[in-house]
Amino acid sequence: MMPVPRRILSPRLLGAMLATLFFAVGCQGPQAPDPSMTAVRGGADGGRQSADWISPGDIARAESLGLGLRDPSMTGADGMDNRLENLFEPIYYDFDQSFIRPADRPILQDVAAYLEENPEARLLVEGHCDWRGTTEYNMALGDRRARSVTAYLESLGIAPSRMETVSKGDLEAVTEAGEEEMRLDRRADLIILQ
Repeated sequence: MMPVPRRILSPRLLGAMLATLFFAVGCQGPQAPDPSMTAVRGGADGGRQSADWISPGDIARAESLGLGLRDPSMTGADGMDNRLENLFEPIYYDFDQSFIRPADRPILQDVAAYLEENPEARLLVEGHCDWRGTTEYNMALGDRRARSVTAYLESLGIAPSRMETVSKGDLEAVTEAGEEEMRLDRRADLIILQ
């Protein structure tokens, strides 16, 4: 009786098979969102809560991540901002950048002078992005853009307590915009609150 030859896998073939297996397991697609992070209208509460209701657990989770509630003094008593928009030109950014360009520094120096002359005034900085990139990335980039403005103003002597930032990411961007529209969407708006 003749012995049956045994086939031994070569290390190269074994490596290729393992790489294929890891690739197949790793490419399962995005995971479904955690249901606890989703608000649904008309839930167990009988519809009393709106879809934008935030539970105390969500607030605690956000605070553990270093996020905080908006300073109530940044809005008027009736919940409406007493906003002076377009008093200063926006600060524009290059694609995927969040640093203050030298050409925009005089605008921020004017903002600092205004805030020094008007001690009751406060500044809200809204960071914006163009439509390219994921919503999460653009929210983070909008935040970095807004914070670069406040950091520069702090270096000019403006107290951090007089400024607040908010990221709008790509929420107000023109979808599928051309280059000029995208350039205008990459900005930080400077809003004076009285």
